[in-house]
Amino acid sequence: MYSGSLASTVAAKLAQLAGCNDLSFVFFRSPFFQGEEEIQQEAKRLGFPLRCITLKRAFLRLPQENGVLFPCGACRRILLARAARLFRGRKFDLLITGEVVGRGGLGVAELLALDEELGLAGRVLRPLSAKLLPPTWAEKEGLVDREQLLDLTAKDDGERLLALAHSFGLSQNHNGRHCLLRNPIFAKRCQAFAKEGSFTANFVRLLEFPNLVRLGPGRLLVIASTPEEQVRLQELFLPEDVRLYIPLPGSPLGLLRAPWARMGPGERLELVHQAAAHLLAVAGFPPDRPWTVCFRAEEAEETARIHMWPSPLRLGEALVK
Repeated sequence: MYSGSLASTVAAKLAQLAGCNDLSFVFFRSPFFQGEEEIQQEAKRLGFPLRCITLKRAFLRLPQENGVLFPCGACRRILLARAARLFRGRKFDLLITGEVVGRGGLGVAELLALDEELGLAGRVLRPLSAKLLPPTWAEKEGLVDREQLLDLTAKDDGERLLALAHSFGLSQNHNGRHCLLRNPIFAKRCQAFAKEGSFTANFVRLLEFPNLVRLGPGRLLVIASTPEEQVRLQELFLPEDVRLYIPLPGSPLGLLRAPWARMGPGERLELVHQAAAHLLAVAGFPPDRPWTVCFRAEEAEETARIHMWPSPLRLGEALVK
């Protein structure tokens, strides 16, 4: 199981050194993981084929996992469960990961319980922490040299891991996949909106933008302030979304998403007015006079204009932080 991190790369090297010569590498995609392109390039540079498998559906259910805010254990279970299917289907001998005891709150007991639950007891080799765990069947049979494996924990894996990577001639610039859920603000946003039943991969991308205004259940205004953000936002508009912008150079772009089919004409217009006022406020327009805001449904051809005063935006309340 390859994440592109220095830990997973060193784990693969250790496994080979210990006797695992025929390795197959797999990377799991998730709406919350970033950096896949860089990881594929790194795998190519290191000279091994990398298989990529998508786990979108399982991860989109993760925000509601036991009411807990994205426990690492739940994520690890999704990854291992899918790896177990591949493991059994291809009749592999061992499943190797770059996990370290204690990382993500998973100690020895938690890791072993996870293996047992998924029918992988004695089959998961964690080279970086193997000496802290019971030997796998391959170690017991002498097929894997346990003496080549390590006893790292989350507290001490930094310097020792770097030193080992250096001894292997590995670059230390292995960033690996970046998990968005490590950001507590993003994680709280996900959990808040997931309860409304509007959670999709497209919606996850919207939650990455710094400026988010929640205007009620299922009602979200995303504001792209910089040219880079606006390019990213352009790709996320759905046909039913409403586009808002201020007809001045350098002004921000707004995407308004709501359950339009369940709203009457008056309610829809009122929501657009609220969104326009917030757009002006986030853009920093002074509240000394009304300003023009253009809007249209993404699938519509005509653009309408309204004149609005900037909203007295209270960041702690309106912006989803």
